[in-house]
Amino acid sequence: MSFRLPRAVLLCTVFPLLVLAGCGSDDDDSNPERSVGSLKLIGQQVLPRRGEFQGTVVGGLSGIDYDAARQRYVFISDDRTTTDSPTPPRMYTGTLTFDATTFSAVQMQSTFTMKQPGGAVYPKVPDPLVADPESVRVDPVSGNYVWTSEGDRTLASGTTAERLINPFVREIRPDGTHVREYTLPGMFQMSRTDKGPRGNLAFEGLAFTPDSLSAAVMMEGPLFEDGPAPAVTAGALARLTVFNRAAGVAVSQYVYPVDKVQVAPVPADQFSVSGATEILAITNTRFLVLERSFSVGVTGNQIRLYEVDIGKASNVLNTTSLAGAAYTPLTKRLVLDFETLKTQLGGIANLEGMTFGPKLPNGHDSLVIVADDNFPTADSATDRNQIIVFDVQP
Repeated sequence: MSFRLPRAVLLCTVFPLLVLAGCGSDDDDSNPERSVGSLKLIGQQVLPRRGEFQGTVVGGLSGIDYDAARQRYVFISDDRTTTDSPTPPRMYTGTLTFDATTFSAVQMQSTFTMKQPGGAVYPKVPDPLVADPESVRVDPVSGNYVWTSEGDRTLASGTTAERLINPFVREIRPDGTHVREYTLPGMFQMSRTDKGPRGNLAFEGLAFTPDSLSAAVMMEGPLFEDGPAPAVTAGALARLTVFNRAAGVAVSQYVYPVDKVQVAPVPADQFSVSGATEILAITNTRFLVLERSFSVGVTGNQIRLYEVDIGKASNVLNTTSLAGAAYTPLTKRLVLDFETLKTQLGGIANLEGMTFGPKLPNGHDSLVIVADDNFPTADSATDRNQIIVFDVQP
């Protein structure tokens, strides 16, 4: 999710795009016994604000995945071809250079636009076919890229035309050519009435399970039928939907309790949001989930990383409304509260993408987290192209 808000003051050094390839031994994403106990910070890089690469503005990096077969990372930009940038929705490939103690460089290698089923690039706002890219993963079988769009729910007003665009999950080849689209349950259709997904709170996260059989898609916030959006006084209920990867159809769904807004906005009647921004599979039933809270008037974002387990949760795929329903939600365990790193990192940006990287020399997993900078027009601690690397302590 992106939001355009007043900019804060820069709190961190800007690092240049540098050189070299990813490090460590070959990543083993097929290991079902992967575990995450805690995280040890290796370092961060902050890409230049509105830096250019191959005719594009590098920003809006809302998703990242490690492509082990090609030994590179793939990033997705949520640029909707508005005033932020003249370039259609796109992905980047690149490398990160780090070891167990130092994160030294980021190098973008290529960029390409995602194509619609008919072959055209995606249009800009307010076209009814506009996409809102959020997450990207490498399909573990085909090697293609699968990405999510959270759609659009903009109701007509005196100056704004109505846009009702359903979220989607689509697969493309590494050159951007469309391959297929997952079939979504009807509950995810946008509506001008208060049902279905809220605007900017739909498909925010995507993960493939280690057995390569399933794809998990994470909502950022609740459906209208499932209750109100998070507030300072209370959290909300989002849905985590599991799809059969080969067939592209939903097979189960689980209740994810979203935290309340962590800090009240200033003034109190201003915008605030709390929601899940990414999901990453640890095993076939356990996942990492990033949650972000943001409030106007508060510098930075409040980010928490949870480990969640769906093993004993109720399947609510056929439950129309969670309000008043009987169910067992998934369980959550706090792995890291990023507030503990706020001073060390010079602020916490809008963290939205997450992937395991190559194994570190010590045999541990690496974890890479990337921020969507919202294409700021001024230096900001809240809106930065922040990339953070961790050593995963089992």
